[in-house]
Amino acid sequence: MEELFKVAETEMLKLHHPYVGTEHFMLAYLKNIGNKYITYDTYFEYIKKIIGSSYKESEYILYTPILREIKNECNNYIEAMIRILTDEDSIAYNILLSSGEDIEKIYLDLINRNIANG
Repeated sequence: MEELFKVAETEMLKLHHPYVGTEHFMLAYLKNIGNKYITYDTYFEYIKKIIGSSYKESEYILYTPILREIKNECNNYIEAMIRILTDEDSIAYNILLSSGEDIEKIYLDLINRNIANG
């Protein structure tokens, strides 16, 4: 799971955001693992449209409180993504919701992959 956090940090820097949040972890998940109901490119565009980006790259890697909790409390990416997809305070959840995505389908694909992988 540490690799996904590193990818999330890279995504934060790429978007020139001041923090690493659940939206960046969602991008890392989509880039490295994938989901049949939403692509990395689609979600990346949602972030750019809804949050935007800055012209200046951050000098620090700072985590939002929710993502810090996830990093400390979750043992794997499945637990992390379940938390992200069910937490109404999660930016990732709210981006999906405001973009009209079916969060339940995205959630079920995550669970079904976990069951299939044993």
